[in-house]
Amino acid sequence: MNSQFAEMLSEEGNNKIIPLEQAVRHFIKPGMDLHFAFAHSRAHAVVMEIVRQFRQKPMKFTITATGILEYGIMLSWAGLVDKMVAGFIGDTYPSPAPNRFLQQAFKKREIAYECWTNLTATLGLLAGALNLPYIGTKSLLGSDLLKENPNSFRVMTDPFSGKETVVVRALNPDVAIVHGLVADAYGNTVIGPPFGENMWGAYAAKQGVIVTVEKIVSTSEIRKLSNYVKVPGHLVKSISVVPFGAHPQGMSVEGIPTLQDLGYSEDYETRRRFRAAASSAEALDVWMKEWVINTTHQSYLEKIGNSRLEKLRYAINSSKNASCDSDAAADVVEEEESATSSELLIINASRVIREKVSSGGFSTLLAGIGTAHLASWLAKYLDKDRLFQWELLTETGFYGYYPKLGDSYIFNYANIPTSKMQSHFLDILGCIVGSDDSRCLGLLGAAQVDQFGNINSTKIPEKNLFLTSGGGSNDVATTAGEVIIVITHSPKRMVSKVSFVTGNGDKVRTIVTDKGILQRSSVHETFKLTGCFVPKGKSLETAINEAKMECGWDLNVSDKVIVIPAPSREELKCLRALDPKSDIIK
Repeated sequence: MNSQFAEMLSEEGNNKIIPLEQAVRHFIKPGMDLHFAFAHSRAHAVVMEIVRQFRQKPMKFTITATGILEYGIMLSWAGLVDKMVAGFIGDTYPSPAPNRFLQQAFKKREIAYECWTNLTATLGLLAGALNLPYIGTKSLLGSDLLKENPNSFRVMTDPFSGKETVVVRALNPDVAIVHGLVADAYGNTVIGPPFGENMWGAYAAKQGVIVTVEKIVSTSEIRKLSNYVKVPGHLVKSISVVPFGAHPQGMSVEGIPTLQDLGYSEDYETRRRFRAAASSAEALDVWMKEWVINTTHQSYLEKIGNSRLEKLRYAINSSKNASCDSDAAADVVEEEESATSSELLIINASRVIREKVSSGGFSTLLAGIGTAHLASWLAKYLDKDRLFQWELLTETGFYGYYPKLGDSYIFNYANIPTSKMQSHFLDILGCIVGSDDSRCLGLLGAAQVDQFGNINSTKIPEKNLFLTSGGGSNDVATTAGEVIIVITHSPKRMVSKVSFVTGNGDKVRTIVTDKGILQRSSVHETFKLTGCFVPKGKSLETAINEAKMECGWDLNVSDKVIVIPAPSREELKCLRALDPKSDIIK
């Protein structure tokens, strides 16, 4: 009798499984604030179904997220979006850039936007999940993000220390939309690492969560996977079985042996084609009609083809055994081959990184997407035999990872199994980058930097031109122990004063360019040119004068400017092996 009462049921809770079409029709309503939750991918199949059912209807959605990428462009194309609230809005693959379609929509005021950061957006969702009206942050001080959004961000006096601190309002979307690996019929949902926003949006959503998964499993199986259940069933409104529901993004199964057959890598080919299409309204019309409007999810997968889908499944498993040996690029550099300007920039930055971390003052490094992260990868490779180790971070949750050769995308799936810890935005940007005890070195690219070290990656107000909002750049610029800026040396990029401050320059000590190195010892000093590349056939004096002429402010020059050595064959070989398609080293 006692054993009968102690026995657990293999299935528990009411069955919430319904077709995707029915879930969208029943739970998505006009005027909603929608949150497409992010761990390492998003529910693209749900997005496409929303577009199919509601295209050109007055839905007037708000989208709230850390990042708005392809899925937001699709919803905007369909005329469904009134406002975007996000940390990053634009393209990320294969390299970061503003999205032209959204730029035009913002410029014409067809869509409003509110710029947060990756950390503050996550904190806002956390506050919403905790049922708090607001939450504190070390980000935003000294930025125009703070000034521009007084209804979302406020400065207040810390009642305990008396210091100025920033608070951000809680974010409570109406509905969260999640794609997971597996769930039981009640909705307990497994998410693979890394964990990005960590599903705080699911808890913060006022009307619950719409879930899609690769497969339904029993509650007994969920108990075995409880470490990876990030969405508890009581929050869930519906579950729909949607294989490849994250496509063209992938699904991580790292560390979950029983679910290895459900994982798949990103479909880079589709992402490249969509990005090319989204560069013009006409091309996007063609792509959306072919791949979304005139398909169901099943016919969408059939168009992609089983062969390609199976390759994506194979890729996520084979990537774990991919070579990390830089000798794989042994023949990519000719003896007398010169470096491009972007290669000079990246190699220059990697040397500065190695010099900084060799002092032992930094145990971690977070680099932003683009030339910055590629410089950090190169430094990591060239430092791999050094006794003192420093850990590479990626804001979405990679800690202590080791970049694989052959794929330069910062969030690529091959790097996930090399990580020492799988985490999320709050741990990485909040607890590690923002720690006062263990100093983190920040490495950031930007659209512009000024003579004070302030950076702009958000917008050019005088041209009514939106850029990307900035992602986590403000979080790093404001809270890291020290910051290096990596930027092309030109008067358009190095301006006297940025017209919008994404990140305050107080922590910036070094600006690295494709022509030289600018340094200062403290925030109270001006940047001085301390090192220069000297092209063949030119003198150091000529190189210095060119650096001064191509800077947007009156550049001070050190009394002793060093000649920066040309890139070595080893540096070029390794760099080109990290980015063999030249997606970043253009």
